[in-house]
Amino acid sequence: MEILKQLQDTGWFRERSAVFQTDLAACGIAKSVEAFETLYHFGDPANGVYAILSGGVQITAPADDGHEFVLHREGAGFWIGDLALFAGALRLVSVITTQATQAVFFPNARIMRMVQNNPEYIRDFYALTHDNMQTALRIMANLAVTGTEKRLVLRLLHLDEGTAKNEDWIVVSQDELAAMIAVSQPTLHRNLHRLVDLGLIELGYGRVRLLDRRALIASCQT
Repeated sequence: MEILKQLQDTGWFRERSAVFQTDLAACGIAKSVEAFETLYHFGDPANGVYAILSGGVQITAPADDGHEFVLHREGAGFWIGDLALFAGALRLVSVITTQATQAVFFPNARIMRMVQNNPEYIRDFYALTHDNMQTALRIMANLAVTGTEKRLVLRLLHLDEGTAKNEDWIVVSQDELAAMIAVSQPTLHRNLHRLVDLGLIELGYGRVRLLDRRALIASCQT
Protein backbone atom coordinates (compact mmCIF):
# COMPACT_ATOMS: atom_id res chain seq x y z
CA MET A 1 0.00 0.00 0.00
CA GLU A 2 2.73 2.46 -1.01
CA ILE A 3 0.16 4.84 -2.54
CA LEU A 4 -1.73 4.92 0.76
CA LYS A 5 1.41 5.92 2.68
CA GLN A 6 2.21 8.69 0.21
CA LEU A 7 -1.34 10.06 0.16
CA GLN A 8 -1.49 10.23 3.95
CA ASP A 9 0.85 13.22 3.78
CA THR A 10 -1.75 15.25 1.87
CA GLY A 11 -4.08 17.54 3.82
CA TRP A 12 -7.60 16.62 2.70
CA PHE A 13 -6.84 12.90 2.52
CA ARG A 14 -5.12 12.90 5.91
CA GLU A 15 -8.33 14.14 7.54
CA ARG A 16 -10.49 11.32 6.16
CA SER A 17 -11.36 8.09 8.00
CA ALA A 18 -8.98 5.12 7.78
CA VAL A 19 -11.53 3.02 5.87
CA PHE A 20 -12.11 5.81 3.32
CA GLN A 21 -8.36 6.24 2.89
CA THR A 22 -7.88 2.53 2.21
CA ASP A 23 -10.78 2.33 -0.25
CA LEU A 24 -9.74 5.42 -2.20
CA ALA A 25 -6.05 4.48 -2.30
CA ALA A 26 -7.05 1.17 -3.89
CA CYS A 27 -8.58 3.18 -6.78
CA GLY A 28 -5.38 5.11 -7.50
CA ILE A 29 -2.92 4.77 -10.36
CA ALA A 30 0.57 6.22 -9.82
CA LYS A 31 1.76 8.50 -12.62
CA SER A 32 5.09 10.15 -13.40
CA VAL A 33 4.55 13.29 -15.47
CA GLU A 34 7.19 15.42 -17.18
CA ALA A 35 7.31 19.20 -16.86
CA PHE A 36 4.81 21.22 -18.90
CA GLU A 37 2.47 18.31 -19.59
CA THR A 38 -1.30 18.88 -19.42
CA LEU A 39 -3.16 16.73 -16.92
CA TYR A 40 -6.39 18.01 -18.41
CA HIS A 41 -7.58 20.99 -20.40
CA PHE A 42 -10.47 23.43 -20.10
CA GLY A 43 -13.52 21.91 -21.82
CA ASP A 44 -12.34 18.30 -21.55
CA PRO A 45 -14.82 15.71 -20.28
CA ALA A 46 -14.15 14.81 -16.65
CA ASN A 47 -12.20 11.56 -16.44
CA GLY A 48 -11.04 11.49 -12.82
CA VAL A 49 -9.31 13.15 -9.89
CA TYR A 50 -5.59 13.90 -9.46
CA ALA A 51 -3.51 14.07 -6.28
CA ILE A 52 -0.07 15.72 -6.49
CA LEU A 53 2.60 13.90 -4.46
CA SER A 54 5.65 15.90 -5.58
CA GLY A 55 6.43 18.56 -8.15
CA GLY A 56 3.78 21.10 -8.99
CA VAL A 57 0.97 22.26 -11.25
CA GLN A 58 -0.34 25.50 -12.66
CA ILE A 59 -4.07 26.13 -12.96
CA THR A 60 -5.30 28.35 -15.80
CA ALA A 61 -8.68 29.37 -17.19
CA PRO A 62 -9.71 31.31 -20.30
CA ALA A 63 -10.83 34.92 -19.92
CA ASP A 64 -13.62 36.34 -22.08
CA ASP A 65 -10.98 37.64 -24.53
CA GLY A 66 -9.87 34.07 -25.18
CA HIS A 67 -6.50 34.33 -23.44
CA GLU A 68 -5.52 31.84 -20.75
CA PHE A 69 -5.33 33.44 -17.30
CA VAL A 70 -3.02 32.02 -14.64
CA LEU A 71 -5.17 31.42 -11.57
CA HIS A 72 -2.81 29.70 -9.18
CA ARG A 73 0.05 27.28 -8.58
CA GLU A 74 0.06 24.35 -6.20
CA GLY A 75 2.48 21.65 -5.13
CA ALA A 76 2.54 18.46 -3.10
CA GLY A 77 -0.70 17.67 -1.29
CA PHE A 78 -2.98 19.31 -3.86
CA TRP A 79 -6.08 17.46 -5.15
CA ILE A 80 -8.13 18.54 -8.16
CA GLY A 81 -10.74 17.20 -10.58
CA ASP A 82 -13.64 16.43 -8.26
CA LEU A 83 -15.96 19.28 -9.28
CA ALA A 84 -16.47 18.32 -12.93
CA LEU A 85 -16.57 14.62 -12.02
CA PHE A 86 -19.52 14.85 -9.63
CA ALA A 87 -21.28 17.52 -11.69
CA GLY A 88 -21.05 15.34 -14.80
CA ALA A 89 -19.75 18.45 -16.56
CA LEU A 90 -16.77 19.62 -18.62
CA ARG A 91 -13.54 20.85 -17.04
CA LEU A 92 -13.56 24.50 -15.99
CA VAL A 93 -9.76 24.90 -15.84
CA SER A 94 -6.58 23.55 -17.36
CA VAL A 95 -4.00 21.87 -15.12
CA ILE A 96 -0.39 21.79 -16.37
CA THR A 97 2.70 20.51 -14.59
CA THR A 98 5.38 23.12 -13.88
CA GLN A 99 8.13 20.55 -13.33
CA ALA A 100 8.60 16.79 -13.19
CA THR A 101 5.68 15.64 -11.06
CA GLN A 102 4.60 12.50 -9.23
CA ALA A 103 0.82 12.17 -9.11
CA VAL A 104 -1.91 9.66 -8.39
CA PHE A 105 -4.84 9.44 -10.80
CA PHE A 106 -8.25 8.17 -9.69
CA PRO A 107 -10.41 7.27 -12.73
CA ASN A 108 -14.08 8.23 -12.80
CA ALA A 109 -15.36 4.68 -13.00
CA ARG A 110 -13.45 3.56 -9.92
CA ILE A 111 -14.52 6.54 -7.82
CA MET A 112 -18.17 6.26 -8.85
CA ARG A 113 -18.21 2.55 -8.07
CA MET A 114 -16.67 3.29 -4.68
CA VAL A 115 -19.34 5.92 -3.91
CA GLN A 116 -22.16 3.66 -5.11
CA ASN A 117 -20.96 0.98 -2.70
CA ASN A 118 -20.49 3.52 0.11
CA PRO A 119 -22.93 6.45 -0.37
CA GLU A 120 -21.68 8.16 2.80
CA TYR A 121 -18.36 8.81 1.03
CA ILE A 122 -19.97 11.60 -0.98
CA ARG A 123 -19.55 13.83 2.09
CA ASP A 124 -15.80 13.23 1.98
CA PHE A 125 -15.64 14.39 -1.63
CA TYR A 126 -17.78 17.42 -0.79
CA ALA A 127 -15.11 18.28 1.80
CA LEU A 128 -12.53 18.30 -1.01
CA THR A 129 -14.72 20.54 -3.16
CA HIS A 130 -15.15 22.84 -0.15
CA ASP A 131 -11.37 23.09 0.30
CA ASN A 132 -10.82 23.97 -3.35
CA MET A 133 -13.66 26.50 -3.31
CA GLN A 134 -12.08 28.12 -0.26
CA THR A 135 -8.84 28.51 -2.22
CA ALA A 136 -10.69 29.98 -5.22
CA LEU A 137 -12.56 32.50 -3.05
CA ARG A 138 -9.32 33.50 -1.34
CA ILE A 139 -7.71 34.20 -4.72
CA MET A 140 -10.72 36.29 -5.79
CA ALA A 141 -10.78 38.26 -2.54
CA ASN A 142 -7.05 38.99 -2.69
CA LEU A 143 -7.34 40.18 -6.30
CA ALA A 144 -9.95 42.71 -5.16
CA VAL A 145 -7.55 44.27 -2.64
CA THR A 146 -6.54 47.81 -3.59
CA GLY A 147 -2.86 48.61 -3.79
CA THR A 148 -0.53 46.68 -6.08
CA GLU A 149 2.11 45.97 -3.45
CA LYS A 150 -0.43 44.57 -1.02
CA ARG A 151 -1.92 42.34 -3.75
CA LEU A 152 1.58 41.15 -4.60
CA VAL A 153 2.43 40.36 -0.99
CA LEU A 154 -0.85 38.50 -0.45
CA ARG A 155 -0.25 36.39 -3.56
CA LEU A 156 3.35 35.62 -2.53
CA LEU A 157 2.20 34.55 0.93
CA HIS A 158 -0.47 32.32 -0.61
CA LEU A 159 1.95 30.76 -3.09
CA ASP A 160 4.46 30.17 -0.33
CA GLU A 161 1.93 27.99 1.51
CA GLY A 162 1.25 25.50 -1.23
CA THR A 163 3.33 25.82 -4.37
CA ALA A 164 6.18 23.47 -5.21
CA LYS A 165 9.34 24.86 -3.63
CA ASN A 166 13.04 24.17 -3.88
CA GLU A 167 15.00 25.13 -0.74
CA ASP A 168 12.25 27.61 0.21
CA TRP A 169 12.16 29.20 -3.25
CA ILE A 170 8.74 29.72 -4.83
CA VAL A 171 9.09 28.57 -8.44
CA VAL A 172 7.23 31.22 -10.46
CA SER A 173 8.31 33.55 -13.27
CA GLN A 174 7.70 37.28 -13.18
CA ASP A 175 5.47 36.95 -16.27
CA GLU A 176 3.28 34.46 -14.40
CA LEU A 177 3.28 36.53 -11.22
CA ALA A 178 2.26 39.68 -13.11
CA ALA A 179 -0.65 37.76 -14.66
CA MET A 180 -1.72 36.40 -11.28
CA ILE A 181 -2.13 39.88 -9.79
CA ALA A 182 -3.24 41.59 -13.03
CA VAL A 183 -0.49 44.20 -13.34
CA SER A 184 2.02 45.16 -16.02
CA GLN A 185 5.58 43.87 -15.99
CA PRO A 186 7.10 47.29 -15.15
CA THR A 187 4.70 47.71 -12.22
CA LEU A 188 5.49 44.24 -10.91
CA HIS A 189 9.24 44.81 -11.33
CA ARG A 190 9.05 48.06 -9.35
CA ASN A 191 7.09 46.49 -6.49
CA LEU A 192 9.26 43.38 -6.32
CA HIS A 193 12.42 45.43 -6.06
CA ARG A 194 10.94 47.62 -3.35
CA LEU A 195 10.34 44.43 -1.32
CA VAL A 196 13.92 43.35 -2.06
CA ASP A 197 15.25 46.72 -0.88
CA LEU A 198 13.27 46.32 2.35
CA GLY A 199 14.92 42.92 2.91
CA LEU A 200 11.58 41.10 2.77
CA ILE A 201 12.14 38.90 -0.30
CA GLU A 202 14.95 37.59 -2.49
CA LEU A 203 14.71 37.22 -6.26
CA GLY A 204 16.25 34.53 -8.47
CA TYR A 205 15.74 33.44 -12.05
CA GLY A 206 12.12 32.30 -12.25
CA ARG A 207 11.81 32.15 -8.49
CA VAL A 208 11.16 34.18 -5.32
CA ARG A 209 12.05 33.51 -1.70
CA LEU A 210 10.33 35.09 1.31
CA LEU A 211 12.88 36.28 3.86
CA ASP A 212 10.61 37.81 6.51
CA ARG A 213 7.14 36.30 6.42
CA ARG A 214 6.05 38.04 9.62
CA ALA A 215 6.95 41.49 8.25
CA LEU A 216 5.19 40.70 4.97
CA ILE A 217 2.01 39.73 6.85
CA ALA A 218 2.26 42.92 8.92
CA SER A 219 2.61 45.03 5.76
CA CYS A 220 -0.80 43.77 4.60
CA GLN A 221 -2.50 44.67 7.87
CA THR A 222 -1.74 48.38 7.82
